[in-house]
Amino acid sequence: MKRALARLCLVIAVCIGLTPLGTTQETADLRAAADEAKPIPILSGGAAFVPTWDSGDPTLVSIVSPVLLVPVSRNLMFESRAEFEGDFVRRNGNSGDFTGAIEKSLEYAEFDYIGNKYITFTAGRFLTPFNIFNERLYPNWIRDTQTDPLIYPIGTGSDNGLMIRGGVSLDPNITLNYAVYFSALSTIHHLESERHAGLRAGLFFPHHRLEIGFSEQHVLQDARVNRLGSYLEWQPARVPFDLRTEGTYSREEGDGLWIEGAYRFRNARASLLHRAQVVARTQVFHVGTVAGINPDLPTIDTRRTEGGLNYYLNDGWKALASYGRTFTAAGNSNIWTVGMTYRFVIPLGPAQ
Repeated sequence: MKRALARLCLVIAVCIGLTPLGTTQETADLRAAADEAKPIPILSGGAAFVPTWDSGDPTLVSIVSPVLLVPVSRNLMFESRAEFEGDFVRRNGNSGDFTGAIEKSLEYAEFDYIGNKYITFTAGRFLTPFNIFNERLYPNWIRDTQTDPLIYPIGTGSDNGLMIRGGVSLDPNITLNYAVYFSALSTIHHLESERHAGLRAGLFFPHHRLEIGFSEQHVLQDARVNRLGSYLEWQPARVPFDLRTEGTYSREEGDGLWIEGAYRFRNARASLLHRAQVVARTQVFHVGTVAGINPDLPTIDTRRTEGGLNYYLNDGWKALASYGRTFTAAGNSNIWTVGMTYRFVIPLGPAQ
């Protein structure tokens, strides 16, 4: 634990040492540009209706997730995202009307202070920067496959605390991005968080459009487990293809890996195919040494493979359908999804 915290302190010291907060000519130019263009609050977010049949049991997944962005000053911004999700199931299993409660959650509500182009300070409730799915791919209108990865509950969620993040160009071909954070324990309803500390670091190669990185997290409560993660994302410049993968390891909770590829038919001769995208994902999860330590994880070793089709009606609307097969020692099952997602952006003031 002491070594882990020492590494965190070292990373923070290096990041701050590399990023002077004094005024430079570049900073002055940015401020002059900011004075000319006055930012306004923005209400954004997404909505999704994604009925899912898992092992033959239907669930009407309905989600509305508003995002609020409020510029406070030249360097300070407030941002927040809430989620309202209803997973409606049949009252009698496979028969009867659909019923269920609407779950409400506050995903994040944070203040971001931009020290300079290398470093940003965050305080409040923020998304845990463990690997990349939780921060970058979780919203339904962004993700290519609608079901959550099996390993998603490990190390992710929301934190209440402090975070330092940013990026440093090591040379024209390599950029280092980092996030160091601490979260306090909270049991307040809608504001739950775990007490832990962690870091994430990645290398981005802009000419290859490739990013690789790792995550480390140490829980400072209860079982005090350690979590490790790694990720890769690649979007080749000449081919409309996305490759993403994540792996996690926790001795107590379990370990697993998912890999996903998505191809968009932008170069097809038929114009109707330009909006179509095929996607496939395969994944595996192995249970850890402590049964039930994380109730959101599978209770037995599980493998799952899925394939699907996304069709982008326009920049906001996306129709989707997918089929998958889950394999476990207790038996195999099918999982189907079909539905639609929508993204919206609403300025909350006149453009200036």
